[in-house]
Amino acid sequence: MNGDSMRAMLRISKGMIVASGLSAALAACSGAPVGDPAGRVEAYLRARVEGDANRMIALSCAAWEPNARLEATSIQGRSPALESLVCSTSATEGDTAFVSCVGRIVTSYDGERREFDLAERQFRVVQEGGEWRVCGYR
Repeated sequence: MNGDSMRAMLRISKGMIVASGLSAALAACSGAPVGDPAGRVEAYLRARVEGDANRMIALSCAAWEPNARLEATSIQGRSPALESLVCSTSATEGDTAFVSCVGRIVTSYDGERREFDLAERQFRVVQEGGEWRVCGYR
């Protein structure tokens, strides 16, 4: 291989490295939030029945954190369980998504079984800190 061929290959290699770096930088700066809104709601609901307040707070927007704490404790001691949970993003408006779920949270306390139908309300999920976070209901 002569000197001209080596220089041409070196320029091509450098160009490919620069292009790869730019692509990675653009992807990182695109502002797209991490995660899927529906997946975040499912994780929030799983954390709720597990009584994992810290996980619920981590999945919540700052404004919703006090509510997440309350929800984490509201069904504890009642043997909570999730049944047939499936969530999907029903609408996205700017930095807000609305998530609909089917399924239910079932509790049992002192021999009484109660069911909370998850289809009765939509979850509001917002982009905050580069992630989708549960931020209340609609």
